[in-house]
Amino acid sequence: MRASISLMAALCLCFVIGGCGGDTKGGDDDNPDGNVTPPGSSDPLEGLPTGPQQWTNLCGKNYGDMISAKFCAGTSQPPLTSIKDLEALLGLGVVSNPNNDPTLNANVKVTFNGLSTGLGIRNVNQLAPRAFLATPRNAGGTPNASYQVMAFARGEPFVELVANDAQAQTLRFFLIRFNPACESAPGGCSYADLLTPTIESNWSGYTIYDDATIANTTLDCLNCHQTGGPGSTKILRMQELANPWGHWFYPERPATLALMTDFHAAHGTAGAEYAGIPTENIDFSRPLALEGIVENNGFKQQPNVFDTTTINNEMVNGSSPTWSAMYAKSVAGTEIPVPYFAVPQDTAKISSMIQAYKDTISGTLARDQMPDIRDTLLDSALADMSIRPKAGLDGRGIMVHMCTTCHNSRLDQTITRSRFNIETLAQMSRAEKDEAIKRLQLPDTDRHKMPPVRFHVLSDAERDLVIQELSQ
Repeated sequence: MRASISLMAALCLCFVIGGCGGDTKGGDDDNPDGNVTPPGSSDPLEGLPTGPQQWTNLCGKNYGDMISAKFCAGTSQPPLTSIKDLEALLGLGVVSNPNNDPTLNANVKVTFNGLSTGLGIRNVNQLAPRAFLATPRNAGGTPNASYQVMAFARGEPFVELVANDAQAQTLRFFLIRFNPACESAPGGCSYADLLTPTIESNWSGYTIYDDATIANTTLDCLNCHQTGGPGSTKILRMQELANPWGHWFYPERPATLALMTDFHAAHGTAGAEYAGIPTENIDFSRPLALEGIVENNGFKQQPNVFDTTTINNEMVNGSSPTWSAMYAKSVAGTEIPVPYFAVPQDTAKISSMIQAYKDTISGTLARDQMPDIRDTLLDSALADMSIRPKAGLDGRGIMVHMCTTCHNSRLDQTITRSRFNIETLAQMSRAEKDEAIKRLQLPDTDRHKMPPVRFHVLSDAERDLVIQELSQ
């Protein structure tokens, strides 16, 4: 099977995790005097500078964070051909440590999660988890003047980064878009190219973007990390902040141990790597390390925090009022998607994908026949994860649920996606509504598609309800 490298999966450090997308930089900006959607590819970064040109643009901004310092230390863009090269440049390299020797890997803390509510909402699971590599937190709970966090999940050629700029007293978010070798192959990239160790090496190039450069794309970091809009404080987000971390790799609890067991069933317990991290190290990873960075640096008070213990206790009775209140905020468009109240994976699909992955690695399944091992979500979980709209909504309600996070009055009103503002729908021009109707009907492979397929899916009936509302 072939897979477009820019479709659907892709944080900017939304930890569990928020993110949504808007219009694309190459969208209305291609025609600044009109509202006609030009034909487009599925590449969400199409039209932006790449490679050395973008590196020059970034380094000319003279940011004061440690990621910028490392990328901009020389007179040319640092050569990177693998995920391990990137980790070495950042000082976040990991060596094999099967006995958890505390003298090894003192430079980095590692953790994994099997569920995202951000850029990878449809595509992160325990077989293709999001790996986080972070600066160790300071002892005693003191803030880190300089810290960095890196996140990577197989499936798309993206690495997400964030660092603290103490000089400017703000966070700097970055996106690495690398070029895997399969991009130049005649048939393009297969799922085996994107979801096995192949994606982690033999890059032919890369581009590093800062959050300002990608602010008008579907990979915008600031929808969830600067929800108050320009001038407000950027934040680290980790919705599921406290033990027992129900969607993270955490061996002390049966449910979270099961996530790790599934991962190891596919990837093994030794002799392999994921995100440049030896699989023999993974059982020693803990979400507490990431929690420490978030809390120590002033982000303990999280918006719409997921209280795992309370929700788990309430779910014994079949439902959770705490979770339902959080979900209501997502439906109302005032908060990013809420993590699912349980593990949203179909166990039968997981078992099938584990076998398919193992067969591909062993060579008994042809690489071009490997399925998308991330396609394991329960159909019944999609609405509760805000991938689908809540059942029973009218056209306006569907737009509020699916679109408001990325199209509201708080976000940057100078970028083109601000033209489509759900909060001022009654005042929206006929031309803008007609443009939205056109985008609703575009194929999934077009980067202008509304809503972005990496986040949301509408049935034909739901799309018709939205079109009817916009046609008024």
